Amino acid sequence: MAKNSYAVFGMGVFGSKLATTLASSGNTVLICDRNAAKIEELKDKVADAVIADVTNEEVIRELNVSKFDAVILGMSSYFESQVLALTLLKQAGARKVFIKSTSLIQEKILYRLGADEVIQPELDVADRLARRLSLANISDIFEFKGSAIADVIVPDSIADIPLRDLDLRGKYNITILLKYTPDGLNVCSIGPETILKAGDQLTVFGDQKSIIELFRGNQS
Repeated sequence: MAKNSYAVFGMGVFGSKLATTLASSGNTVLICDRNAAKIEELKDKVADAVIADVTNEEVIRELNVSKFDAVILGMSSYFESQVLALTLLKQAGARKVFIKSTSLIQEKILYRLGADEVIQPELDVADRLARRLSLANISDIFEFKGSAIADVIVPDSIADIPLRDLDLRGKYNITILLKYTPDGLNVCSIGPETILKAGDQLTVFGDQKSIIELFRGNQS
């Protein structure tokens, strides 16, 4: 059974990757682009594919956009087209509209026009990379419903102490989800008596600020 239904408009690099990833994850995905070659290339990877101009009011009406859990606008080359498509989608009752932008000014305008979320892929990637480079023991971190999931390396400050005594959940609101073998390929069993070693690899869940403070490295 499909998880959710999405419409992705604009089959550039961002839109194509998003659409195929959503579809491969079990979601029902409709794609739309004016470029017939792009639609032909991707049509077998999604549930439905349409060659059309989404800045056309009749096209938006015929696509019945209100039936989708979300519509994603991936065409960012022409800002005027984005504005028009967003306006038409909101008028047609789209539940949620996610839209790609290339600048902070565009982002502010798109939010004012009713976008539910504005995505700047280049800035998002740069921000994540900067955090990874700045936080020595955190290889990746993702925000998740007000908390965070992170891949971390155990620092000296919490090494050689049983998990029971560390009480990460009680003291820091952090839960260890997975502990990996030294090669990082297999998952180890963990329990109250598990002793973490400096350099151990973990996947943790909890308060983002606490994760950063505990695992960022170079702690005194």
